[in-house]
Order: sequence, then structure tokens, then C-alpha cells
Amino acid sequence: MKKIRGCLVLALLVVLCFFSSSVQASQSEVDRLKEESEKASNAVNEINETKQQVEEAKGQLEEQAQNLSGQIVDLNNQITTVTGEISETEEDIAAVEADIELLTEELEKTQKSLDSQKDSMKLRIQYMYENRSTNTLVNFLESGSISEFLQRLEYMAQITSYDQQAIAEFEETEQKLEETKTAIEEKNAELSAYQDNLESKKSQLGTLVSNTSTALNTTNGQIADTQAAIEQLEQQLEEAKAYEKRIQKQYQDAQVALAQKLAGERGGYHGGYSTSDEETLVLAALIQAEAANQGDAGRLAVGSVVMNRVASSRFPNTVSGVIYASGQFAPVTSGRVAIILAEGPNSACQYAAAQAISGNINTDALFFCTYTYAQALHQSQVDAGQEGFLDRTEGNVINAHYFYNYK
Repeated sequence: MKKIRGCLVLALLVVLCFFSSSVQASQSEVDRLKEESEKASNAVNEINETKQQVEEAKGQLEEQAQNLSGQIVDLNNQITTVTGEISETEEDIAAVEADIELLTEELEKTQKSLDSQKDSMKLRIQYMYENRSTNTLVNFLESGSISEFLQRLEYMAQITSYDQQAIAEFEETEQKLEETKTAIEEKNAELSAYQDNLESKKSQLGTLVSNTSTALNTTNGQIADTQAAIEQLEQQLEEAKAYEKRIQKQYQDAQVALAQKLAGERGGYHGGYSTSDEETLVLAALIQAEAANQGDAGRLAVGSVVMNRVASSRFPNTVSGVIYASGQFAPVTSGRVAIILAEGPNSACQYAAAQAISGNINTDALFFCTYTYAQALHQSQVDAGQEGFLDRTEGNVINAHYFYNYK
């Protein structure tokens, strides 16, 4: 983009180097000013196109910046959500760890109780064996009666059954506690893994926010650059338009000056010019290009101007010479006359050409232009503090054209 702007500035400077405040009444100067006028118009168009492209690029960058801002907001919302989940998970982990701690304490108590019960049972068994309380014959002999003997047997059975039941209950409780502790530890491991996953996700989101923020800053910088380029192009456009206006004014003035220089006399053709069929067709083609829709009088007037110039000492003395003189007739320059010649001029224009060549002219003018252009040129010269175009000429209007000579 900077390269494009530099080229435009250079092109504008080159064009400005050709600017001249003086008007020279020569065909070469008119041709040069015409070329410079076209260059100036092209420079204005090129700057306008470049400015439009930069404005479009700026619009795309602004849309991109808006999207990036939206992404940052969305990512920050996700981070907030993940942070909340992490906090909840930390609370769950803390509760599970507390449960594990309570179960561990309960297991320790149960184990101690079981150990104590086993120790007591061992002592009782040892006591009974040492005191021969487990010997059935001894108990029978020591018993005073059958009833006392049976009571002793029942007492020993109850003690044995109680000890066995207590040990089984404690072992069952211990197993349940172990299973519960294992389940809670598994849950704790799952929560820890989930927490690690959340932390990783949060870190990734943070990286995305950082990268997106960097991209947004870069885009905002590019937007600032394009805005600066637009402002510079707007300044260049103003300068180019001002130069275009000046060079076009010079071109118009040079055309007028050249016409004044050539206009040393009025047209005075009265016939007698010997021409070929080819030249008659060339004149007919010019008439068709300039005045096909201007009626019989308008078409004959254009042919009269050409023949008046043939008769003037200040113009070429042939129809072809007058028509193909550099910078004299726009349809020749544009190629319109050549197209009409290739297709063949219409009969009305061929008739007008023949009438003009035979001397049946309807104006002694050496020049013509559209009346709209004549009025605009007049007003521009008056606005510039000069004598107006219409004040410096005399002529008549035939349909849409003004046919004139200089006073």
C-alpha cells in the first residue's frame, strides 16, 4: 500500500512538472496540454480507486477487530466458568479428603477395638485352661450337682459364642470401612484428575486470550495505518483535482488561442474545389459523426466549416488535410470517423457533403462547437475575470451547435 501511495505521489509530481501558467498558441502545445489533461484525469481516477480499495481494506479490518473482540469476551467467559468449576472441584476434593480422614480414624478405632477384643479373648481362654475350667470331667467332678455342671457348660458356651460373634462383627465393620475408604479414594483420584484437566483447559484458554489480544492489537494498528493512508490519499486527491482543473483550463485557453491565431479571415468558399469520391465520403463520415441528428441545416453547416477551411490560407487546402489535421475534430481522434467510413456514411450525410463541396454552404464560419460547451466556456472565462468566449466571437446557432468566427 505504501508503494502504491509513493507511485501516485511521484506520478503527480511528474505531471506537475509540466504545468505552465502561460498559454502558447501552437498545435504542439495544444496536443501536449491535451495529453497532460488526460494524464491529470487518469491520476485523479487512480487515486480515487486506490482510496476506495484502502477504505474497503479498512472496513474488513474493522470487521476482523470486532470478531476478535467478541472472541476475547467469549474466551474470558469460558475462563470464568472453568475457574468456578475448579473452585467447586476443590471444595469437593476437600470434602472427600475430610471423609477419608474420618474413615481412617474410624478404621484405626475399629482396629484397636478388635485387637483389644482379641486380647481379652486370649486372656479368658488362657485363664480357663490354666484353671482347667474348660475340662468337662474336672467341671463335672468339681460341680456339686448336675445342675451346677450344666450351668458351667452353658456359661462357657455363651462366652465362646459372644467372642466369636464380636470378632465377626468387627471384621465385617473393618471390611466395610476399607471398601468405603477405597471408593472415596477412587473418587478423590477422579476429582484430582478432573481438576488437573480444568487447570489445563484454563491455561489453554489463557493462551488463546493472549494470542487473540495480540492479533487484535495488530489489527488495530493496521486500521490506524489504513486511516492514515486514507487521509494522505484524500490530500493527494484534492491536489490532483486542483491540478486537473488548472491543466484543463490551460488546454481550453490554448485551443481558443490557436483558433484565434488561425482565424485570420472568414470563410469564403463558393465552390470550385475538385475532390475525389473518397474525399467526399470522408467529409460525409465527419458530418455523420458530428451532426447526424442535427437536421439538414446542421449537417450542411458542418460540411460548410470544412470547405471554408479548405478555402482559407491558414488551413490545409484539401478536404482530407483539413479533416485529419491534428487535434481538430474529436471523432477523428476517437476513431468514430474511421468506423463510419468502414460501414459507409448514410445518404443524408453524403448529400450534405456533396452540397457543401459544390458551394451550397449555409455559414461562413471556420469553427463550431456545441452551444452548451460555448456557454460553459464563456462563463468560466467570465468567472476568471476575462472577456467571455461569446463576447470575443460572432456566429449563429444551428440546432445544437454554435458556428462562429473571432471578431
